Amino acid sequence: MKKLILTLIAVFTLSVASAQITQIKSTQLPAQARATIRNTWNGAPIVDAWRNKEGRKVEYKASVEDGSTMKFNAGGQWIEVKSYGGVPTSLFPKALLGHLDKYYEGRQIVWATRTAKRYQVQLTDGSKLEFNAKGVFQAFL
Repeated sequence: MKKLILTLIAVFTLSVASAQITQIKSTQLPAQARATIRNTWNGAPIVDAWRNKEGRKVEYKASVEDGSTMKFNAGGQWIEVKSYGGVPTSLFPKALLGHLDKYYEGRQIVWATRTAKRYQVQLTDGSKLEFNAKGVFQAFL
């Protein structure tokens, strides 16, 4: 049993050690990521940019001067966004925004994640919702 525990600890330690988080210049972000930030935050300057590499997986993170942060995949598509002043609605499908307007009037999105199949959002009142890729409501989280 001790050998198993020691082996698991060693494997975990090696996997954590293989992650490389590096601060980068904003110009080193993928072009699509820079364009998304520029268009979403109306040209607000990027104050921090980071690259996280774990094995073959690469992700980027950037923050703008109002404290909003975005994570991007290797291709520069956004995968997570946080903004306590409200995430800009231009990042979401119209159906998703329509649902929020109808059932959550006056509440803003403060956190969201996106995959090829879904969006997950958290609103200012703490509500967590899931939508499909087209923005159709699927579930409460």
